[in-house]
Amino acid sequence: MAQQVPSARGAAGHRVGPHTADCVIEAWGPDRPACLTEALLALVEVFAVPEAEAPVRVVPLWVEPASVVDILVSLLEDAIYVTDVIGVPVRFHLVDTDNGGVCGYMEVVDPSQVDQVGPIPKGVSYHDIDMAEHDGEWSCRAVIDV
Repeated sequence: MAQQVPSARGAAGHRVGPHTADCVIEAWGPDRPACLTEALLALVEVFAVPEAEAPVRVVPLWVEPASVVDILVSLLEDAIYVTDVIGVPVRFHLVDTDNGGVCGYMEVVDPSQVDQVGPIPKGVSYHDIDMAEHDGEWSCRAVIDV
């Protein structure tokens, strides 16, 4: 079960920490889309800091209904894939779908528009991953392979 991250009620946020040769991202929010958005922002923070406003390309995101952990992994892996082939995602906009999935889009910039601060992640580990709702707020944790 995901560890509840202390926060002001209704606040969203994230943090990144070390994990052996990898890193751990933790995120929280008042609802599932906010928590997932924070997890994606934490993923990008592992390797890049966007510079000033840059031209963006919009890339759609869509995940079929699945377990919350599978949705988390799918979104994180989509962001890693986009980083490998298109550019660096810098902003995310997500909503729940009526059937239990998630959809939205990410704003992507050219890699020259970010300061690279670490290696680009290679994947998401299913080891020690979780996402859950606790008292009306969501939190998640994932180990990112770098």
